[in-house]
This record gives sequence, structure tokens and C-alpha cells, in this order.
Amino acid sequence: MEPVNIRLPKTKIQKIDEIATRNGITRSEVIRHALTIYFQLLENIGGFIDLRSLKISPNEISTSKWGDLVIMKLKNGQAFVLANTSSGGIGPKKEDVVKLDGKLLGRLMARTVLIKVLSSGAQPIVLVVNLSVEFFPTGSQIFQGIREEAHKIKALEILEGHTEENIETNQTGMSITALGTCMEKELKVGKSLKGNLIAAVGEPKVRDEVLKASARSIVMVEDVQKLSKKGFVHEIIPVGHEGIKRSLEMMQSISGYKYKIEEEMDIDIEKSAGPSTVVLITVEEENMEMLKKSLKKPVQVIGRIL
Repeated sequence: MEPVNIRLPKTKIQKIDEIATRNGITRSEVIRHALTIYFQLLENIGGFIDLRSLKISPNEISTSKWGDLVIMKLKNGQAFVLANTSSGGIGPKKEDVVKLDGKLLGRLMARTVLIKVLSSGAQPIVLVVNLSVEFFPTGSQIFQGIREEAHKIKALEILEGHTEENIETNQTGMSITALGTCMEKELKVGKSLKGNLIAAVGEPKVRDEVLKASARSIVMVEDVQKLSKKGFVHEIIPVGHEGIKRSLEMMQSISGYKYKIEEEMDIDIEKSAGPSTVVLITVEEENMEMLKKSLKKPVQVIGRIL
């Protein structure tokens, strides 16, 4: 890399320093991330643009919900996907009901929203985190865990967040939102075909089981990223606390799919899968063995699209 000298107003330098301090990175990294996003914008628009004059009218955006995802489609063929989750009473504070290290809490919360966005076919580019705790020490630990999880997929450009610095808190609360982007044709929602097998990747784990589980037994964010890039994987559905059976019912209610469940399975389809330790995928039968070899994770066929 080569050094470049730039002149900026004090207000912009202060903002850069705030983001750098909050995320534990340097000024240069903040500027590089900002330029990366701007270059992506230029590629999609097709030429130079003054961001201050950039306007997208509401009639140029088609917004819809897919499960708990918000999908925004632009007329240029691009799509944005929003996913969010929250928690309360879980963390290292003295009045937290479930005691959990701040860094681990950050990792678990980040994986939940990252898997949701990746499952849609989009690549996460921004995480926004709001915490009801002070930055140091609790907030900084949570942010560290979020960064570690996000770095696994090497796709995130910005992590932004806020903490509570005015009031002392005795219990941990947080929310996290992920924004992803892709071309509309790359979305993996409503793409299942008649005859597709429905398979569960990973094993349902909940609470302490998640902490004790080996990386080979549950789905990781990098696994979902890999699945999202495989053309023969038509759809990916994260499974959370309601279990596999409820996720199948959601597929049917949203997409109108009819399906048949296998009579004998080595997986509990009613057990909670905690923070998305399992994803369901739909795939053509002839590609199932190739999929198993490429993932090296537990893969169980649980049904078929009729």
C-alpha cells in the first residue's frame, strides 16, 4: 500500500476518530472501509456521483418481508436485506439472569443476524449494535466478540454502535441489525423446486449445549456463506428456538410449499436450535452427496418438496 495525504474538515476527522475508537481500528482502516463502500456504490450506479445529491425515491424501491427478513429491491437489480435480533438479561452483569461472558454474547448475537442475511443470498456489509451497557468494560467485550464473528466471513465493511454512558446499568440488553447486499437474481428466497430434498445441516443445540458443541456439529457463519454461493442450493432457512418443524411450517405458510417429512430420522425436529445451530436447505437429490463432502458437517435429509 502507498501513503496518500488528504485534507478533511475537523468535524469529519472527529467522526473518523469516534468510529475508530469504538471499533478498535485505526483512522486508515475507517477511511479504507468508507472508500470500499463508495466504490461499490459507483459500480452499481455506473459513474461518479456526489453523495449529497444522491436521492432514491420511494417508488424506486420494492420492500417486502420474508419471514423476519426485510428485503428491499431496487430498479437497477440490486437488493438489500435487513435482519435483526435482540437479547436482555443475558451477559456478565450482576443482575443478568443468564451469566455469559460479554465477548461470547457478542459472538452469539452476531452469528444470529449474519446467518440470517447470508441465508438470503446477500453478503453482510454493515452491523449496527445498540447496547444498554457502558462501553468499558462490558460494551468493549461485546464489540470484540461481534468483530471476531464478523471477521470469519471477511465480508463486513462497517461495525457501528452505541452504548449507555449516562446511567449505570445492572443488567445487559442489546440489539443488533445486519445489512447485506446482492443482486436480486442472487437471492435465495422462494427458489425451491418441486422434487427438491429438504436437508438439515448441523445439529440442534440450545443453551449450554451450544457452548459445549464442537465446530463440526453445528452450523457456523462460514458454512452458511459457502452454502449461499452454491448454485445448486436453492434455499436456506435458519432454524432458531422454535425448531425444525416450525421452520418447515413457516416455509409452507410463506411460500406455499407442500412437503413430505421422512418417517425415520436421526434428528429431533421439535428441539430448539438455539442461535441458528441448524439451517435447512433445499437441493436437488443428485447433488446431495457432493454437498455432504464439501461441508463436512452433519447433514440429515428430513423431507422433500412435493
